[in-house]
Amino acid sequence: MTSDPTKLPFPPSVAQLYARAFWDPKPTTTTKSERQLAYALGYPDDWRVERTVEYKDGSPIIRDRIHALFGKRTKSQYTWFHHEAAQAAAAKLESEGTIDESHLLPPTPLYAKGDVVQVHWEGKWYEATILKRKKQADSFLYSVYYPQDEATQDEIEEEDIRPGEDPSALAVQLGFPSDWKASRKGARYILTAPSGDQFNSKNAALKFIKKQEEVKQEAQEDVGDPPWRTHGHPWIGREVNWASVHKVSGTRKVTVEQVGTIEGYIKSTDVDKGGNPGFVSESTGKAADLFNVVFPDQPHHLYASFLLTSQDLEEHEVLENLLEETPAAERKREAALAAAAEAAEEEKAASTPAKASSSSPKTPKSKKRRRRS
Repeated sequence: MTSDPTKLPFPPSVAQLYARAFWDPKPTTTTKSERQLAYALGYPDDWRVERTVEYKDGSPIIRDRIHALFGKRTKSQYTWFHHEAAQAAAAKLESEGTIDESHLLPPTPLYAKGDVVQVHWEGKWYEATILKRKKQADSFLYSVYYPQDEATQDEIEEEDIRPGEDPSALAVQLGFPSDWKASRKGARYILTAPSGDQFNSKNAALKFIKKQEEVKQEAQEDVGDPPWRTHGHPWIGREVNWASVHKVSGTRKVTVEQVGTIEGYIKSTDVDKGGNPGFVSESTGKAADLFNVVFPDQPHHLYASFLLTSQDLEEHEVLENLLEETPAAERKREAALAAAAEAAEEEKAASTPAKASSSSPKTPKSKKRRRRS
C-alpha cells in the first residue's frame, strides 16, 4: 500500500472518481470548469455544476448549483440547489425525456450588461460587450456590441457566448501598461492607448509609447530652469493663432492651424542656475523674451495626431500671430491676471518659494526651449 492516501496502487474506479469530484474543495471559475465538474459527477454533457467553497473553522463548506440546458432556439434552463433532485431529474430526462420541476430555482442568466464576452458567429469567435439582456420563456437572449466593427447584434443565445478577455488584463499580458486596453481580431490585436489612439499591431503601439517617453524625457530635461513667469506681462492670457506644416505622405503636406493661449514667458534678463540666459534668440544671438503657448486638446480634430500640445514663440512670432481681443475679453483676462498675481504674492509671503515645476505650464511637444549651449 502507498503511504499517500490520495494515490491508489490501482486505477481508480468510477465510484472513486465520482467521490473525488464530489468532495473536491476547489470552486469553479469558468463555464468550462463547471461543465467538467458536471461531467465528472455523471450529468449530461450540456449540464453545468457551479461550485462555491467557504471555510468555517478551517473546514470547507461546499455549495453546488446544478444547471441544465436543453435544445437550441427553444431551450430552457433549469437550476437545482442539491444533487439528489438534480440526479433524479437527469435520470427522468434520460428515461422519459421530461424534467421533474420540483426543487427548481428560477432560471439564472450567465451574463450581465457590461460583461466582456466572445460571440460565436459563422464559425469564429468575436470580441463583444453585452449591451442588454432579455428573458424569453426559460432562457435569455442578449444584445452585444462589437468594438472592432462598431456594430451591434441582437437575439444572441447563451450557448453562442463565452466569457471574454478583460481588455486591461489582456493589455498587461501583452506587456503594456495597465491603463491600456487590448482586444483580439483574429490572430492580431487591437491596442488602445489611454489617449484613445488605436493601433493595429503591437509594434505600432510600442513605437507610440517610445515616442511618448521621449517627449516626457524632453519635458523633464527642459522644465523650470529658469521657470516660466505666469504673470507680469500684458500678453499673458492672450490668444495666438499658430500654423504648423506636417508631411502626411511622400508628396503631400498639410497646414494645421491651432488657437492657443500664452500661459508663461521668460524675460530676457532671466538666467538659469548656471548664470546663462534663459533664452537666446536664434535670429539675433542675444538674450530675448520667449513665450509659451498652450493649445487645448482636440481629440476629434481631422489631424489630431499632428496637433501640438504647446509651442515656444519669440516676440516677433507672437506679434505676427496674436489675435485681436474684445474689450469684454480684455477686462476678464486682466481681472484673472490680477487675481493670479495677488495669489502668487500671498503664497510667496506665506511660504518658501515653490519648486519651478509646480508653476510651469505644459512643455512643447515638438519645439524645445532654445538655450545657449
